[in-house]
Amino acid sequence: MKRIKILILILLVLFSSIVFAANPSKEINNKCRQNLKILNEATAKMLAQKEDYRFQAWTSYKQAISSFLEPDKYLDGKKIEGPTPDCEYYLVSMNKDEHQWLCNLHGVIDGDSIISLKYHEYQLQGKTNKKYMTNENYAKHVKEMLRWTEYTLTPKEFIKYHYNMNPIVTTVATIFLIVVSYLLLKSFFKF
Repeated sequence: MKRIKILILILLVLFSSIVFAANPSKEINNKCRQNLKILNEATAKMLAQKEDYRFQAWTSYKQAISSFLEPDKYLDGKKIEGPTPDCEYYLVSMNKDEHQWLCNLHGVIDGDSIISLKYHEYQLQGKTNKKYMTNENYAKHVKEMLRWTEYTLTPKEFIKYHYNMNPIVTTVATIFLIVVSYLLLKSFFKF
């Protein structure tokens, strides 16, 4: 009877953690998309004041801050930080009217194709836009994004990934494996 009470208590704790589980992949995607939106809006503000400004074909976030995207003036003092270590921001431009910020992992906001990729234990989505493929740096960027589609998860990342995607099934499967392991050990070692 005591073991059943302990088992029920463990199950209650595990199931209560499921109720508060958030989808971190979705949160990462949303945070990065928000950063890209802020950068695109700041660039539009800057162009409204400096109508004759000409972009380079490829500009990093650091270069943009030092050359034209004044944080206090156009970003309202916001510091843009990616939600993952691999989220780096670049401005790709074909001309003054055709430009867009992109992230190494998430691509652009306005894209014509969606890439689903695994980034460690997260399921992310990136967008690409064919009209920028003539830019050599952008083509390299798309190749790097596609590299993540072939990423192989480690066992720890595999468990975290499945928990992130479906916490209830993962928790039930884990509990089942623990109970079966316990019963097998108990039957072999008679304790």
